[in-house]
Amino acid sequence: MEAPHQVGDLVHIPQSVDLIEYGPQDDHSSQLTIPRRISETQVPSIGVITRRAEDGYVRVYCNGTNWAVKDRNVYSLART
Repeated sequence: MEAPHQVGDLVHIPQSVDLIEYGPQDDHSSQLTIPRRISETQVPSIGVITRRAEDGYVRVYCNGTNWAVKDRNVYSLART
């Protein structure tokens, strides 16, 4: 079993994964609320974990925006 993602980890986000954007007022809340925008990745992407898993979601900075992504949909990149 893979270790949980840590803040600062680079992660691979596959194609066709839902990315959910929440407003800045929600950044300090552990509960997800009504999304501002939902986007689906069209190509595989790279992101950085900004917050660990909460209710099955991690917060990821990707393509200039902070997103909530289902933890099971992101994969840690190998460390060398």
